[in-house]
Amino acid sequence: MSEPVAPTSLSVPAHEGRLLAAHLDRLATWDPRTPVRLVARARALGIYSAPPMEVIAFVALPLTEPVDVELDTTTHVSDLRANIDEHGHLGVPAVVVGDTALAVLPPSDSWQLPIAGVSGDILPLVDTAVAEFRRRAASVADSSPSSPELTCLAQEIWDRPGFGGLPLRALHAARRLGFLSDDASRVSASTCTGWKRLTTVRGQVFVRTVPPVSRPSLSVVR
Repeated sequence: MSEPVAPTSLSVPAHEGRLLAAHLDRLATWDPRTPVRLVARARALGIYSAPPMEVIAFVALPLTEPVDVELDTTTHVSDLRANIDEHGHLGVPAVVVGDTALAVLPPSDSWQLPIAGVSGDILPLVDTAVAEFRRRAASVADSSPSSPELTCLAQEIWDRPGFGGLPLRALHAARRLGFLSDDASRVSASTCTGWKRLTTVRGQVFVRTVPPVSRPSLSVVR
């Protein structure tokens, strides 16, 4: 008797497919080769990614047809984007070497101390930080993205605490990914051992509270 195999294609409702496509387009603005990890179980599909701000982003979508065998694979954002059609059909692209940031995924339960907020109330925190970064970056002699001065400036600003104790980089990543917008949608911040989480109606952003032993430098995000 042959072993069951993971699915090579998935299907989500058409409108969910359009939302996923938009999410992948935003991720691709950083790097089209960014790895994304797909996890499909029963009737749910989760997409994890690691934008260059030391965070993990997550979106969940319902599957129109359940999967009998769990799928857990990593591919490039550009390849996944190219395999989504207008009807929500999704072909599973070729596997690539995963991002080490996605090797250990955030926990799905045991989250505590939720702090509720409103999306539109958080945006000024991000806008103020972005304006400060641009203003101070303009006076840096070497303004290349790899400049040590700019890297230190980014570290200083984006590591500051924001809503719910989340670092500003998590809020900035959420804004860049379209998870935060100027409306009255509800958001929450919660904690779990080793992690903090921002939950919005459009997706989630996770950040580790215990950094890896060898912490990579922050990329400069204007």
